[in-house]
Amino acid sequence: MPQQHKILIVEDNPELAWLLADCLKIEGYKTKIAASGAEGVKLALSYLPDLVLLDYNLGDMTGHDVAVAIKNMQKTSAIPFLVLSAVGADPMLVSGFTKLPNCRGTLSKVLSTREVLKAIRRAFPAGAKQC
Repeated sequence: MPQQHKILIVEDNPELAWLLADCLKIEGYKTKIAASGAEGVKLALSYLPDLVLLDYNLGDMTGHDVAVAIKNMQKTSAIPFLVLSAVGADPMLVSGFTKLPNCRGTLSKVLSTREVLKAIRRAFPAGAKQC
């Protein structure tokens, strides 16, 4: 079981964000939720999570924009992320994220929470596979 890894959930759908947070807390993770891309970037800087679970279609910016902003700040540049999106299996989305070294995968929102938890666990070991 994970030992208090911190996960930042950047998701503009409040119901999904809280569902993910509750599931992650049951599994022993600490979580914070950002409801927009800008809030996610700011919270990443102050919370310094071990992983960002990132929606792609946010109201104010794309998940790619958020990932690039987090990558470009010195304090957050090494934080890995997983993309969780309704279009997570789209080849164009996947190829766009493969260029970012901190990407640990792209997931579809239609996956069960069990599958999302498996992907999160795989994202933590050193040398985890990129997208």
